[in-house]
Amino acid sequence: MSVDRTGIQDVHALWLQALDFVHYNAPQTWADMLQQERVTFLMPPAVAALDPVQDQAAALANAESRRLRKADLFYITREAAASVAGLRGIPCIAQIASIVPSPSGLMVWEEPPVRIERGVVLRAVSWGPAYDGGTWWSWWTDTAACVRAGIAEPTMLMIHGGLTFHEEVHTEPDFWPVQADDPALPEHLQFRALLFTWMAISCGLLVYRESVGPSQDICGHLRRTGVESRAVHRVIPASGSDRPGLAQILRRQLQLDGRVIEERPYPGYLPEQLAPWHVYVPDLGHRLIVEIPSLEPGQTAVPTLGAGRRVGNLAFAPVRAVLRQGWQFHNGYVQSPLRYEPELGLLTDPDDDEF
Repeated sequence: MSVDRTGIQDVHALWLQALDFVHYNAPQTWADMLQQERVTFLMPPAVAALDPVQDQAAALANAESRRLRKADLFYITREAAASVAGLRGIPCIAQIASIVPSPSGLMVWEEPPVRIERGVVLRAVSWGPAYDGGTWWSWWTDTAACVRAGIAEPTMLMIHGGLTFHEEVHTEPDFWPVQADDPALPEHLQFRALLFTWMAISCGLLVYRESVGPSQDICGHLRRTGVESRAVHRVIPASGSDRPGLAQILRRQLQLDGRVIEERPYPGYLPEQLAPWHVYVPDLGHRLIVEIPSLEPGQTAVPTLGAGRRVGNLAFAPVRAVLRQGWQFHNGYVQSPLRYEPELGLLTDPDDDEF
């Protein structure tokens, strides 16, 4: 295995080392940590009620083991990560349940998406269903990098393996992590890297058409431990001809999120440039996805695309209203000087509605 453990051929070993850690070492390691001052773990209410701390640590380790045993495996190439990092101005408007690539997973980056204090780098994230139907996330650092930085002893590689458990995060059902939207929060970069990777996969910006199966040695270990064998999906950017445009990305997210969008031709004149932005929404009629003018400082907007939170200045606008008021492209979006009220949303003439 390579020292940095960044190759796709190493993902199975990292996965099994993480499984071995949570099975054999995590109960005692986490119990010791729980007895230290200023060390806390995020716990489900039922686990927090356990006593002593050894029972809490064992319950946390068992839950982590269950999620990892069911995890689908993903390897994010440096090209895929660079593609995600370049997604500036493209909002993620779908909910987590709509974009998550599998119910449980382990995602390993070829190059760490986030470097945190004192040379610690995040190498992977695992996730799975939480006790309340939400999502439980676990972030893992690169153990070898910690050893090279002098902040961990070499023996840590024997205890933790290539990945060291860093922190856990819980999100409730249908809840969008605030960390992904607020750059002021310390976890912003890692959540943005993860969720925008999921969004890019769900919308076709990233694809995994090649998978790598486990080696014979790994298969033997899997059989002995009763863990189901699975391949690692290599995630790469979509090729130029297959790469969706901005309008397609937004349409796909709306469809993923359960918004009913029908493919109906517009009955009147529609400039060719606006055609990709045209949608038919049963309760709204023929609309264009447009960017509204910037809001005044301090104003609070309401969601206009059905998302659970406000993302950018996007709205469904009647085609007639846009054609009459005028339009232009601004940073890739169709922009029209339509009237917008923060408490009411987009204000247009009812006669502009077309069904």
